[in-house]
Formats: sequence, structure tokens, C-alpha cells
Amino acid sequence: MNAQRTDSLHVRKGITHAVLTSSAVGSLVALNQVWYAPYSSEEFHLFNDSKQWMQMDKMGHAFTGYLITNELNRVHYWAAGKRQPWVGAVYAISYLSALELMDGFSSGWGFSGSDMLANGVGVGLSFSQDYFFNRQVLIPKFSFSRSSYAVVRPEILGSTYAEQLLKDYNGQTYWVSVPLASFLNLPNGFKWICISLGYGCDAKLVGSQDSWNGFNARRQVYLSLDIDCSSLAPRHPKLNKVLSHLNWIKVPFPSLEFSSDKTRFHWISF
Repeated sequence: MNAQRTDSLHVRKGITHAVLTSSAVGSLVALNQVWYAPYSSEEFHLFNDSKQWMQMDKMGHAFTGYLITNELNRVHYWAAGKRQPWVGAVYAISYLSALELMDGFSSGWGFSGSDMLANGVGVGLSFSQDYFFNRQVLIPKFSFSRSSYAVVRPEILGSTYAEQLLKDYNGQTYWVSVPLASFLNLPNGFKWICISLGYGCDAKLVGSQDSWNGFNARRQVYLSLDIDCSSLAPRHPKLNKVLSHLNWIKVPFPSLEFSSDKTRFHWISF
């Protein structure tokens, strides 16, 4: 690597870290004003929510930890020109820990050990795969389809699409997709095929209750196919890099649902 390129990478790396740090601090300040302002501050306290919402919120924490770590490692690799998986992990766990500490001082929330554990699982999943395999073998993904339950409790599950995307766990599904090319010798044109395992819930309207006003909640496990967007254009590596940023979204496919009452087939699962 010549001196000019080395200097360029140092400048790019410095600017990148400055932007990332300032963005993280700025977003925490904004959240403190918007999210926590309606609640009074208290002494640091704990809140055990490990048994609520059929752990769908924990899946969300793990997915967020993974996504932040993975995307920041991509940014760092572009800026520094080398892989350092710990960089994204440090940024992600620091940021998410700050959020949990802010919860701990808010009267409306509380520090949740199970949330921190879920954050760590997501961060660790991204870090460990980059560190040991230099790639993501297990790819966490997310899908959402508006449910019919939000209109019943819009104050809890959201009244707008954006609110429901975050709050209505009945419409969310968290997936882990595995490219078949990870263990099968497939032709380049078929390396995008994935098998995907999903988790969700249905008829869950109260966090701590599985039955409410005639609604009986159930857990859902899905088996489906998916697409590894980073392998869609084998002849165009640069295009693959661009498409790989879409890899956090589960592509709709037929699926089998296994739940507590029966097994269902869905022509399309979101």
C-alpha cells in the first residue's frame, strides 16, 4: 500500500469515527428529549420484563444489536481498508448500554438485564462470525405485516404504520437465514438460496397476559426459503456489496407455521 493511499485511509478513518461518535451522542440527546422527557427521573432501578411479550421484544433487541454491529463493521472496513470486527461490536454495545442506563433512570422504564443480554447476543453473533469466518453464515432478518390487533389496542400496539412497525409484535417476525452454499457446493447462479427459520407471536395484546378479552396468544415458528442478497449478482462483486445492505429484510416466500394449536401453510409469509 503506497503512502498516498495510507494517508487517505487515515483521513477517511478519522472522519468516519468522528461522524459515528457525534451521531451516536446526538441521537442519545434527541432520545432523551423526545422519548424520556414525558417521564420523571428517578434513582437507578431495575425492571424485570423477561417474561413479557413472549420474548418478542428480546428478539428485537438481539436483532438491533446484530444490525448495528454488522453495518458499522462494513463502514469501518470501507474507511480503514481492513477487517476489525471488534470496532462495530464496541460501538454497538456502548450505544445500547447507554440506552439501557437511560431506561434505568426513567420512571417509565427501568434497567432490564434481559434486554442487555439480548443486546449482547446480537452483537456477539455478528462479531463472532466476522472474527472466525470473515463472513456472516447465520443472517438474522426481519419482516413485518400489519396485524388486525392494532385497532383493538392502538394505544399499546400503535395507531400508525410507523408505530405498529415498532410496537405491534403480532406483525413482526424475526428470522435466521442460512445460505445453502454454506454447506452445499452450489453453482454460482444458485448461491443466493437460503433456508430460513422464523419466530413470531399472534393475538398478543397484553405483555404479561397470554389471554385477554377472548384473545388467546400463541407462539409461532416458521420454516421458509429466503434470498441471500449478497450473492444475487455473482458476476458483479460491487453490485453484491450494495445489495448486501438489504440482507436484513426477509424476502416473502411460502412457509410452514408450527404453533401451539396446529400446523399451517402460508402461500406467502412476510
